[in-house]
Amino acid sequence: MSNNIIRLGAGDFDEAMDFLNLVFSEHSPHDFARMLPSIYQPTDELMRCNYAVRDGSRLGAIVGVFPINWRVGDITLRVAGIGGVSVHPESRGKGFMKVLMNHAVQEMRREGFDISYLGGRRQRYAYFGYEVAGAAVRINCLNDNVRHALTDSGQRVSFEPLGDSSDCNEQLKAMHDARSAYCVRPVATFDHYLRSWSCVPTLIKDGAGDIVGYFCAQHTDPVINEFIVKDTHVATEAVRTWIESGRDRLTIIMQKPADAVMRQLHSFAETVHLYHEGNYQVFDWVKVVDALLKLKHATEPLIVGTVVIRIEDAGVVLKLSVDGDTAVCEASDQTPDISFDALTAVRVLFNLAGPTSVLDISKKASALTAWCPLPMGFSLQDHV
Repeated sequence: MSNNIIRLGAGDFDEAMDFLNLVFSEHSPHDFARMLPSIYQPTDELMRCNYAVRDGSRLGAIVGVFPINWRVGDITLRVAGIGGVSVHPESRGKGFMKVLMNHAVQEMRREGFDISYLGGRRQRYAYFGYEVAGAAVRINCLNDNVRHALTDSGQRVSFEPLGDSSDCNEQLKAMHDARSAYCVRPVATFDHYLRSWSCVPTLIKDGAGDIVGYFCAQHTDPVINEFIVKDTHVATEAVRTWIESGRDRLTIIMQKPADAVMRQLHSFAETVHLYHEGNYQVFDWVKVVDALLKLKHATEPLIVGTVVIRIEDAGVVLKLSVDGDTAVCEASDQTPDISFDALTAVRVLFNLAGPTSVLDISKKASALTAWCPLPMGFSLQDHV
């Protein structure tokens, strides 16, 4: 069947959108072109990201593999985001999903991706090498938090819907890219990402009318998927303005590592909790672990130490080292302090519960309990 796998093109756009909307609207209505304008456009460049098989004259199944450049400190990780995994109701049970997913993983390896991400059920995608990992932070603010914890600074902000133009793209992208880790977005289509997941992008302006931040709010719930501000004062005033406009609560989703804005919100929010972001598969273990270990070392103090890890089915031995000034992961031929398979490695290194929830960690590898989880995960607006 692999010979029947095709890559879609611009001419398949309408058929593919009808197909995806049909499959995913089984339980609730979907409009993929509107929901994810960052990746679903009638161009060959974007449509060829979709692998498909035909069942007779119609589409039988689709698996999308969308490239994402994730900038982690000074390192760029090539991420393959998996999305739109779908099988036509009349084609189920024919093995199309298994064939397409196995083909997609093979092609990701061949094309040199460093890591792959997808959302979905754990065991369903573990068959293809994915494991639950990553962490996002849900910060929940109530009317009472604002009323009791925030004093009136007199420096109010206002909100303004972004509108249909892309005039602000360059300015908003500059604020977005000022963080220690972010996904690279083309400036010309930056606003497409802000509208993804049917979000309403909103500008935050100061008293002089200058843009000092933005947020992407979900339509149906008081939830903000992406919250980018110039400083902590703007964050506080944005929450106050939202609540005082007649709303009784607000949830802001952010990613690790923590920054000054997250710490400021933590100081008065009702609850702050972590949750697993999705499922990951690592292809280049040295590069990925090196980037995320460096990021964590740059944003919080880590204990000094060295741990050598063997990832058995990946055929790689990693040496993780941290001292006062540097953190590095490199390939090694040393005797490992600890060994496990790739799925276990994802849970040990990137699962929010920490290594000791996965394995009995020996004293020789005990530094892992202080270093991990490494900060895996990126903005919901970059998910596919």
